[in-house]
Amino acid sequence: MIREQPKNHDLRIRRCVVTGKKYDQNELLKFTLNPKGGVVLDINRKLPGRGMWVYPERSALVKAANGNHFSRAARRNVEISADFLYTIDRKLVDYLTGILSLGRKSGVVVAGFEKVRLGISENAITVLVQASDGSDRQGRKLIPRDVSCQCYRCLSSTELGEPFGKESVVYVGVKDGPMAHGIAIAAQKLERMRGMEGFQATLPDLAS
Repeated sequence: MIREQPKNHDLRIRRCVVTGKKYDQNELLKFTLNPKGGVVLDINRKLPGRGMWVYPERSALVKAANGNHFSRAARRNVEISADFLYTIDRKLVDYLTGILSLGRKSGVVVAGFEKVRLGISENAITVLVQASDGSDRQGRKLIPRDVSCQCYRCLSSTELGEPFGKESVVYVGVKDGPMAHGIAIAAQKLERMRGMEGFQATLPDLAS
C-alpha cells in the first residue's frame, strides 16, 4: 500500500461493490449516478450522491457492468452505457496525462532517456512512466539496483507524448513530492484497468 497514510485512515476505507473487499479509497474507482440514473465515473471524487466503489481491475469492472452490482449499491435500477469500459479508460488516460502536463509546466515532470536517467541516479525522480510499447531492457537500464523507483507502463508512447506536445515520448520521470504520489496512484489504476504491469515496483504495491 502507498506509504503515506492519513490520520483518519479508517474514514477512507471503502468496500468494492463487486468483490466485497475493503480498500483505501485511493485504490478504488468511485462511481455515482447522473440525473438520468446512469452510472458515471467520479474521477475526482467530488460529484454529489451516493458513491459506489470498484477495484480497478478489468475483470471487476466487467462484472460490475454486466451484473446488478451498481443497482444493489444504489438501491435502485441504474443504466450502464454500452461503452462503459471504453469511457472509463479514456477518462483515466485524460486524467493522468492532464496531471503529467501540469507537472511538466511546473518542472516536476521531465521527459527523455538522459534527463530521466540522471534524475533517477540522483534520487530526485521516484516515479517512472515508460511507454507500454517501449523496451523493457532499455527501461531497466534507467534504474540502478540500489535506487527505489516506481515504474508504470500504462500509457502508449503516443499517449505519453500528449502532455509534451510531441507525437511520442517513451520515458517520463516525476520528481519526488506530492505530485509523484498522485501520479503513482492514477498510473496504477490505469495499469490495472488495462491489465498491464510495470517491469519494476521497488516500493509496496497499492493493493498489498
